[in-house]
Amino acid sequence: MKASLKYAIYAAAAVVCIALLVVLNKENSRRRALLTCQDLKITIVDSTMGSFVSAADVKEYIVAEAGPWKGRRLDSIKLWKLEEILNRKAAILGSEAYMSTDGILNIEIRQRKPLARFHSSSSSFYADASGYIFPIRKIYSARIPIVDGEFPFKEDREFRGEITDKKGREWMNGMIGLLKYIEGNKTWRNAIVQITSAADGSLTLVPAQGEEVFLFGYPEHWKEKFKKIEKYYEYIAPREEGKKYKTVNVRYKGQIICR
Repeated sequence: MKASLKYAIYAAAAVVCIALLVVLNKENSRRRALLTCQDLKITIVDSTMGSFVSAADVKEYIVAEAGPWKGRRLDSIKLWKLEEILNRKAAILGSEAYMSTDGILNIEIRQRKPLARFHSSSSSFYADASGYIFPIRKIYSARIPIVDGEFPFKEDREFRGEITDKKGREWMNGMIGLLKYIEGNKTWRNAIVQITSAADGSLTLVPAQGEEVFLFGYPEHWKEKFKKIEKYYEYIAPREEGKKYKTVNVRYKGQIICR
């Protein structure tokens, strides 16, 4: 058989296969269009960290903004729209929606994980490790650090996102770094029981033991400041038996001021 004839046969066979695939695809699409949604399955991927978002919440969000799902034709359910609705919710970091062949609408949810809770006289909110802030959820019970006092920025109680004020955003970034440092250090994680902020953003750290508090200043250069706290406990506190300091100021470079 000539090579040209062989190639012609192969090409014809390929065309036939492609045509069959197109026909089958159209038939599958037609059948799928007639199928309806049978149920909704919601999976909270990281539920072990705490029930910050519940399956009931997700159902409520979907019904409120997209309508009931059960009995709807599959081709009428816009998966990207569902993801868009869910991703707008403050407590949700990301979502994925897909339809299985048995007509089940599957929703997978990844939650935001609060790094700390911030509480002042005018507002309370969570912040995650990226500095994204979002409103308090009463159902969340995981133990996380609390920063109280007043903060160098003002946002609406229901605000979510990055802090809009530049100075406030820089302060929050500093706080995130400080909180991560404390959490990652076994000594300080157990030793520091309270962090209080003044309106200008300067911090006071309260240890679990002793009568003194540490005037920490702005949340920056925290490694150097904690080294000074270590020096205080190693060299200063043991020599001052009977004398109780109320404050230990480590905010200034190269100085430890005890009063």
